[in-house]
Amino acid sequence: MKPLDQISLRPRDHRAALWWLGLMYRRPAQFQEALSKTRRLRAILVGIALYLHFLPYMLLLIFASRWLLFVLLGLEMLTPVPADWLAFGLWHVELVPVGIALGIACGIAVGIALGIANGITQGIAIGIVGGIVGWNIGGIATGIVVGIATGIVVGIITEGIDPVIGIWFAGVIGGGIAVGIAVGIDYGIAVGIVVGIAIAIAFGISIPRAYYLVCHPIFFWPRLRPRWYSYHPVAWDDLCGVPFPGLDRLLAAYAELEPMAGQQELTRIIDTYPAQRMSALRAQARLIAREVGRVVVLSRLDEIVSSLPEGEKGFLKHTALLKTEISAIASCQRRLDAQTRPFLKEPESALLVEKIRNFQSRISGNPEPLGSEFRKAAGQWLKIAEAQYNQLRGILDREPRPQVFRAGDPVDREQEAFIPRFETLGELDRQLSLATGCPGVILYGRRRMGKSTLIRNLEGFLPVSVRIGALSMQNPEAFTSLGLWLNWVSEPVRAVWPERDRPEAPDSLPSFFRLLGECNKRLEAEGQRLLLAIDEYENIDRKLGEGVFPMDLLHMLRESIQTHRRIVWLFAGSHAIEELIHAEWPSYLISARTVEVPAFSEAETRLLLTEPMRHSRLFERDESKRPRFELGFWGENGIARIQAETAGWPHLVQLLAETCVDLCNERQRPLVDAALLDDAIAKAVTAGDTVLRQLLKGESSEADWAWLVGFRRLDALPIPEDEAVFLSLRRRWLVVDAELGKWRLRVPLLLRWLRERG
Repeated sequence: MKPLDQISLRPRDHRAALWWLGLMYRRPAQFQEALSKTRRLRAILVGIALYLHFLPYMLLLIFASRWLLFVLLGLEMLTPVPADWLAFGLWHVELVPVGIALGIACGIAVGIALGIANGITQGIAIGIVGGIVGWNIGGIATGIVVGIATGIVVGIITEGIDPVIGIWFAGVIGGGIAVGIAVGIDYGIAVGIVVGIAIAIAFGISIPRAYYLVCHPIFFWPRLRPRWYSYHPVAWDDLCGVPFPGLDRLLAAYAELEPMAGQQELTRIIDTYPAQRMSALRAQARLIAREVGRVVVLSRLDEIVSSLPEGEKGFLKHTALLKTEISAIASCQRRLDAQTRPFLKEPESALLVEKIRNFQSRISGNPEPLGSEFRKAAGQWLKIAEAQYNQLRGILDREPRPQVFRAGDPVDREQEAFIPRFETLGELDRQLSLATGCPGVILYGRRRMGKSTLIRNLEGFLPVSVRIGALSMQNPEAFTSLGLWLNWVSEPVRAVWPERDRPEAPDSLPSFFRLLGECNKRLEAEGQRLLLAIDEYENIDRKLGEGVFPMDLLHMLRESIQTHRRIVWLFAGSHAIEELIHAEWPSYLISARTVEVPAFSEAETRLLLTEPMRHSRLFERDESKRPRFELGFWGENGIARIQAETAGWPHLVQLLAETCVDLCNERQRPLVDAALLDDAIAKAVTAGDTVLRQLLKGESSEADWAWLVGFRRLDALPIPEDEAVFLSLRRRWLVVDAELGKWRLRVPLLLRWLRERG
């Protein structure tokens, strides 16, 4: 299109002039920007040219309007209307120049104050008004004509261009009445007020483009027509100030039909169109709801709804809570996906179905579009969740015994067979409850005796006033450097403070000690204690030997144990304190109490094998689904034999139980008989080769192993004369007294491994 500053009165510029006038009507900001790049004198000439290009259409509008109002409708005029057509036409020709002249004069005057573009539009507006009424104002009809004409024309073209005009429009009703009173001085108070009210009504209709509401229904009735959206006023006119009912539905349908163009249009309206912004936000919410309704992977729900708009008005007030509820559904699905065993998946799957049903019920009470759109989406989620649940039920119906036993990593009591070590927990509780403060604890137990499992499952078995920080020295962040160790250990210490008030992580031993002191004061004020459980603490000794940690670390630990009585240091390890060789640990932990983690008693083994998931919270909603094994499942004296074969060594009990359940399921056997248990023991020796080798040979010195290999031929051996061998084997709980002066291996499963694979 021809540039604005090149518009003149030449006939070939007529089309461009009309285009620029149309732009001034629908995109005044763009018109103003183009005009601002033109010199003022040239801008005035361009304005006059545009005015004169529009003049024929203005004359036609004036003629048609006057004929409609004063001839066809017969409204009253103080100046009589000529009867014959010739005189009627001359009457227009006589009066139009007066209106145009006054319009141009007013336009230039307004242009000086408000800008050339505004001046041009005011000139056109006043010219049309003057042309219609001939400036012979009088009577009710004339007042209505002036009000409607002025309001429509001036409101259409000037609204939104300049802040001054916006302020002026804010007082439109009062201004209209004021005009009415002024007119009433000459023509009567009643007539003047009517004129003022008419002007106010006309302005109220025209300023926000309310007349577009007449054509709006064709985009909806009898059905949505998203292909027509480009013809909707919002698509091409920037000054529609009246909300269009149902526009969000049209925008959403258009965005689904033309995704790229639709999203660009939504962005444009949200960013630059305040009057229609809420409709665009509702449309965006509809699109997001429909997208999550099509999702087949429920774990992605929160990722998608994260872009749902939030705010303080209308439906936006409800979106934050909606996001939280959907996030809970997605998290539940992720936990379900993380499970590997059907019997653990089933309660999580049932919980997911329940969450979606509750969400579907609650969302119905939300304002539109949230209520209808997300209820429909939740219906699709429910179908997916129920299908998952039914599939799991089918698997469980075919799987006679759930595999809950696990021989390997520390046990998670929520998902795997677990029993609390009540004797050990009771001793810990007594130490933590000392009125003067606990002087530290050394938790000692041989490998695979369940120390790490105990530490990771302390929550719920100690008083609620005890905070727990469980840390493992096998974590690379714990032993790479002193700085990393301080940062790692300080995390549970700093967690004593609310997140917003948390102190900085320490960068040296002195700053860490100060942090411990501040933490101790806070714990004392709140009546709490902090248990810092350091698992595999032997690695600290090893890092001391390698020079990674300074000896000052042990000095700091000793001082903290003695000073910070609300902070309890617990050191868990599979080596006795005298086995640590790189520091004089007994002198640093001289006041610490030693608590041993023993093997399972027969009662504990029975509880593990019959009520393995007793302490899992996954089945609190439905106790009937909690996995249990009746005594008869393990066969006659089966539990006693498992206890004897493993000597209650927790890892080995889990290993044998796991193998028995696997064999029952493979062979479709209803219970464990003596033959199956024999097979399970044989299989466990092979499956548990690594741990059995480590327990018997991996921790043995050459002298220890030289003595142990004697069990390949004999069931009992003379007690070793070598003091180091004697202490080592006793400390490692490998042997027990047999006949006088002889030892035998404590664990028959270890003896079998030694003879078959050692």
